[in-house]
Amino acid sequence: MYSYIRRFREGDYSGICHLEIQEKGATYPSSVFIRQASILYPSTFLVAELNGTLAGYCIGAFCEGGRSGAWILRLRVAPPCRRRRIGSDLVTTLLDIFLQRGVADVYLSVSPENYAARNLYHTLGFRGISFQKGYFGDGEDRIIMAAQLNHGQE
Repeated sequence: MYSYIRRFREGDYSGICHLEIQEKGATYPSSVFIRQASILYPSTFLVAELNGTLAGYCIGAFCEGGRSGAWILRLRVAPPCRRRRIGSDLVTTLLDIFLQRGVADVYLSVSPENYAARNLYHTLGFRGISFQKGYFGDGEDRIIMAAQLNHGQE
């Protein structure tokens, strides 16, 4: 099994949209988000390949206004590629990019029912800091998680 993480390329667009549709079923909002993210976050839109095939992706964004924070906006791993450390590798690579850019705090939101993702994030140092009812609308509650990045300071 060979996998590696790289930046998004235009040729990834349709495969990532397909992965989004598989996960959520919505075509238009997902494709718009993916297109905009590829333009707005080119340095933090990461793609994982497994044996030459799109296996997953992760999108991050830096906070504006001089704050040394960032968000993980999306993490998706194709169902046949799960449980192979691809999600962990994507997030770890993104955290390394954030660290290199001086980010101190990283945030994300996760569904309370998504136990696999919550466990992954917990393993990577994230802790729940709040519960937001209706964060993405009715029935779309989220746990907000945060991690502090280590800049070599004791």
